[in-house]
Amino acid sequence: MDWRGYDASGIEQLGRAGHPDIVPAEAAWRRRWVESLSLQAVVYGLPAALQYAQMCVDALAPGATPGIAKFRHERALAGPGFSAFRAPNVDTLYSSAWLDLRGQAVELRTPDFGDRYFTVQLVDAYSNALNISNRTVGSASARYWLVPAQWAETAPEGTTLVRVPTAVTWLLMRIQVIGGDVSTVHELQNAVTIAPAKGARNALGPLVDPQSVEEDWQAYFRALDAAIRLNMYPREEHAHVHQFRALGLLGREQWDPGALDPVTADGMAAGFEAAMAMLKSARRQLGADTGTRWTRVLDKGAHGHNFLARAVMNHVGLGANVTEENASFNTHVDAEGNQLGGRHGDYSLTFDVPPPNGAFWSVTLYHVETGRVFDNPLGRHCIGSANLESAGPAGSVRLVIARSDPKVPNWLPCPDDDFYLILRIYSPGDAVPRGDWLPTPVRRMAGAASRTCQ
Repeated sequence: MDWRGYDASGIEQLGRAGHPDIVPAEAAWRRRWVESLSLQAVVYGLPAALQYAQMCVDALAPGATPGIAKFRHERALAGPGFSAFRAPNVDTLYSSAWLDLRGQAVELRTPDFGDRYFTVQLVDAYSNALNISNRTVGSASARYWLVPAQWAETAPEGTTLVRVPTAVTWLLMRIQVIGGDVSTVHELQNAVTIAPAKGARNALGPLVDPQSVEEDWQAYFRALDAAIRLNMYPREEHAHVHQFRALGLLGREQWDPGALDPVTADGMAAGFEAAMAMLKSARRQLGADTGTRWTRVLDKGAHGHNFLARAVMNHVGLGANVTEENASFNTHVDAEGNQLGGRHGDYSLTFDVPPPNGAFWSVTLYHVETGRVFDNPLGRHCIGSANLESAGPAGSVRLVIARSDPKVPNWLPCPDDDFYLILRIYSPGDAVPRGDWLPTPVRRMAGAASRTCQ
């Protein structure tokens, strides 16, 4: 039997209700009902709210540079001060732009990238991603006609039509830095252009900032309401989103917390706080246990209706790309299951067979709470195929993660604080998705006793 449901659109007695759903009149039940809806609205809408807030900072706030449909190019690899999103890679230079596709197309032009890895990732309002990359289209120069899902016109001659689901789309480009050749990457960044067919439009909704969206329930729901108004939502999710009207969302006017009664406001605040605490708690469940103390991240940029996994992923960091483009593994613990942290000692990570890839791989170290890389005297935040100092027999690799120089090759500095690692494999080989290759556990080195900060 097919348990996937049925199409009710043509069934008369299952049509949409003509009036809003009831909300419990008794205060205790109303608070409980609203709190549950608020939690669900955070789980469902966090990617949309966070991306909307990031767009405000990047393109809409007074004095924001560059604005809608204009590139913001990062000219240096991400460091401790990088704040656009959590857990950035430190292998590529990022470029970012926000596209407004309401009733118009945007032309994208790319240069010849040669053998260098690149991807132009198009992220819809709910963090679903598609890629224009070496993997999907090759490296030759090209022109693309980016259009909204309902676009009915034909693309100009010489362009490739690309449909994206939501009206506002985040373009996130990554170009590999090879041997520190950032000036070459700057030239490639400058050669990628975007041009809206009808010109850029900057009036998209109320202004919020990313930090407040994660900390303040009113800022969150203001951002969510604005994001859904701009982008709508998949038709098959209507029943789920319809419930949120009880929270004052998606009414005739923008969401207004002043219009809420005190019980509803209290319930929404409680639901928001509970949801954010739950997402933080669930970070370590983000993916499948490999049996080697690593978690293999699944369904990045393609979560379907797994709303909780999608929310946790975006709480960890926005802009995650699909696993076909970048397979990644996370670990917070050593081989014994203890939290990683420099105060506990030094660590080693050995790959008898390096991660199979069609581009490159890297291991990056992040602060548990902030998702940022740590400052260190070397300015080294990752170790991988691009900067290995030494390899062992048959290409085996041994990395050493330590607070101070261990006087051996492939040192990745770490702090006293708790940290976690992300292994990224760009253009992963077939053995990775099959599960035939897995990372080995991080091991605390012999004699590396617990220690305190000096």
